[in-house]
Amino acid sequence: MPWRPTSPEALELLRKVRHQIAEQGDGRLALLLAGVELYAVLGREFDLLEIMRSFAHDMHQAVEGTPTVRDLEELFERDPPS
Repeated sequence: MPWRPTSPEALELLRKVRHQIAEQGDGRLALLLAGVELYAVLGREFDLLEIMRSFAHDMHQAVEGTPTVRDLEELFERDPPS
């Protein structure tokens, strides 16, 4: 089952509910909600890492074989042919 990250507003609402429940004294339910919040936040981070990994792979293929900065510096610093 693929992970579908929740919106930042939903995470903020979950955080507020967790704090309200903790203030009312139900520590076990607050702890359970903290686990749900952690799962949601880590899922979002995992998705971001996967996107970054895919982008890095695509970019590597796009720039593979292009001159390096050092190559370009050497090319432009050469004396022109006489």
